[in-house]
Amino acid sequence: MPTGVEIILTEPAVFLHAQSQLSPSENETFDATSHSELDTSPPQVRGIVRLTLSKSTRVKDISITLTGMTRTDWPEGLKQNGIEVIEQIEILRLKTSIFRSGEGTPLMPGTTPLEARHETAQPQPGRGTNTPRYMWPEEVREQSRERERPVIPNRPSPMPLRSVRGIIEGLRPTKSSPMTESAPMLEQNTASSHGNAPTPAVPAEWFELRKGQYDYPFSISLPRDLPPSLHADFGHVVYLLRATVFRSGPLVSNLTDQCEVTLVQIPMNDPTTASDSIVVNRTCDDLLSYAVSVEGHSFPIGTTIPMHLTMIPIGKTRVHCITCTLEEQTMYYANERKTMRQEKPHKWNFLRLQNASITDPLLPLMDGGEDALAASPLYPFIEAAACQHPSEEEEIRLAPLSPVGPWHLVMDLNVYMKRQKIINISCQHPKSNVAVHHTLKVILRVERIPDDASANPRILDIAILIPIHITHSKTSCEWLRLPSYESSQPAPSYEMHSPEYRPLPSSPPPPL
Repeated sequence: MPTGVEIILTEPAVFLHAQSQLSPSENETFDATSHSELDTSPPQVRGIVRLTLSKSTRVKDISITLTGMTRTDWPEGLKQNGIEVIEQIEILRLKTSIFRSGEGTPLMPGTTPLEARHETAQPQPGRGTNTPRYMWPEEVREQSRERERPVIPNRPSPMPLRSVRGIIEGLRPTKSSPMTESAPMLEQNTASSHGNAPTPAVPAEWFELRKGQYDYPFSISLPRDLPPSLHADFGHVVYLLRATVFRSGPLVSNLTDQCEVTLVQIPMNDPTTASDSIVVNRTCDDLLSYAVSVEGHSFPIGTTIPMHLTMIPIGKTRVHCITCTLEEQTMYYANERKTMRQEKPHKWNFLRLQNASITDPLLPLMDGGEDALAASPLYPFIEAAACQHPSEEEEIRLAPLSPVGPWHLVMDLNVYMKRQKIINISCQHPKSNVAVHHTLKVILRVERIPDDASANPRILDIAILIPIHITHSKTSCEWLRLPSYESSQPAPSYEMHSPEYRPLPSSPPPPL
């Protein structure tokens, strides 16, 4: 059993309320109007710091520190000289002790540790709350190496030898109460170093823990206006939780462990309830009249985007190709959000429909046979539209064979779970120097057949842009909605020998 420390988080993610996306002035108005409708409890980071000791060890303190950082990389440099290539701003720093109480004595099992305290820098006149720090890449690597090195705390002023001996004798655990898998149960030092006169308790420099495993639970309350965790190509918003065990003794280093805490933003529209739809209704010249309806505004990664597309041709119009694409636009900020850089959008093709032969259009179906609809790549989407409207089922199935329409398609665009490391979440938080916007782009390639046979046909691409929000996979209904009581409780079954079993009479008793 090697000596070490480990951080075990209770929840895989910490959920933030939707009001965190608002500005400070909007947050005040939001709190005044609908504070009673929201959960008043702040977000909590909970877990256990597990300390494993292979032998008796002198422990000074066990502290945990939660640090939030937003960082942006600038390959071309910042300002006029262009020497600063990295801007890193500290959003949050909370630190607490889970080993000592406010009086300096060790905490007993089941007690609450100290409240986490802020250690952010004080605001300077004419500047923001946090001052940005510019670093070279070599400085960033050196800083990461320094964090991995053991930290030796400053020793307090030496006490008289007589008092130290009294403290040690009073704090050593007795042989009759060995240490087990819980927190150490140590006695406070109340013994006097001179005769029988009692003296005030002096916090000990260290406490001795016997061999075993110790679990120290912790809970840290977070502010409500924090940005969610985000990892982009040239920047990130990350929260790191670090546990440090300060040991006492010659040639003994401290024990440390570090893990990332994932903060997830709950969308404004709750996915467990019905939400409004996004409807785009336009007419493109004399070619096509279309209507696109998307159910909802926010879509978690790993789910689908339901979309209903209706097209009404104007004149002799044909549809050759339908493409659905997700575009991600990322913007990076620096110098208190005064400097902005916009990257080239990333694109992911969700769906592309066209015939094997380029000359054959998707709509209308040129071949009017019975198998024309079944052989078309639009068949599953037409069937889905027919199932959603049972009263117009027959008209929807026969409409693709008609050149006048209307043509109805229902599509479920999958936001693949395997692309979670590539597709970022949407983020427009004012405290984050990385902003991500998503747009659903639907492209219809249409062809207009002129009335004059000698004229050339007109081909045009119609682009439909729909802004949407892509959220974390843990904001889906499986994470936010509680299971139903009926589905979780099996139906009771009574056996013949059970005392609750009472057989019913097969026939009513005869009248007297």
